[in-house]
Amino acid sequence: MAEREIKYRGLKTFQIFNGETNSVWIYGFYLKRGTYGDPGPQAHIFVYENGYEGYRVEAETIGQFTGLLDKDGHEIYEDDIISFDNGNIGIVEFSSGCFMVRYGKNNVTRSLYEIHNWSVKILGNRFENPELLVGQTVSKSTMDDPQAIHIFKSMTYERSE
Repeated sequence: MAEREIKYRGLKTFQIFNGETNSVWIYGFYLKRGTYGDPGPQAHIFVYENGYEGYRVEAETIGQFTGLLDKDGHEIYEDDIISFDNGNIGIVEFSSGCFMVRYGKNNVTRSLYEIHNWSVKILGNRFENPELLVGQTVSKSTMDDPQAIHIFKSMTYERSE
């Protein structure tokens, strides 16, 4: 059996000195554990850099690496918002034992491994860029336009649960 990389990411939000908050993605392996003074098990992402270091992250932001890269070489994770060659925009989810992409106004789902051959591109993720998920399509030339993001900023978030 071929070895595959199993890793996760989670969003760590912290307060900086002037009262503002800042968020950073932590990449590593996932562990739910309790720490001294916590009311119960907390979500942690552990990173190995000269020993293991654990970071408490927001549990709802944890997503697994799919094992696939987009056309620019970026790792695709659960909850990423992607566009494909045919102009569709969808969200990566784990369902029925595999990574799926849900897209379109009718919430069509297809296997990410099948769609991956369509040269997918990561546009953002549902936590930082929910406005990108609109269930609409765009032209291929728009997807490749570096200023295309401003088009999506004006659209509304349409996600069914």
